[in-house]
Amino acid sequence: MTLGRVLGWLLLGVAGFVAAAEGIVAVGSGAYDAIATGELWTLITGHAPAFGLGGHPAWHDTLGQMLLGWPAWTVIGLTGVALVAICRPRRRRAEYREASMRFSSSLR
Repeated sequence: MTLGRVLGWLLLGVAGFVAAAEGIVAVGSGAYDAIATGELWTLITGHAPAFGLGGHPAWHDTLGQMLLGWPAWTVIGLTGVALVAICRPRRRRAEYREASMRFSSSLR
């Protein structure tokens, strides 16, 4: 769980850097030209993602193409937020019980 939280925070940091870089380029050039997730995927892996080749349901190809068209910082940021939320530390059941007992006794 700790690894997931750390990875999530790192992804949020990377998303922040990518968004800041896009903002600086937009201010400098006067036009906003976002780095698409598909372009970033191609830069990292060396080949374009292959959707629409069959073997997957139609919704899978549609969703994949839609996400690859979004700005890279949004996809990276949403992945980071999901990891941080899913891997957050949980309170133990006994702590919930104690907290609810304190709350119910404070209402009386």
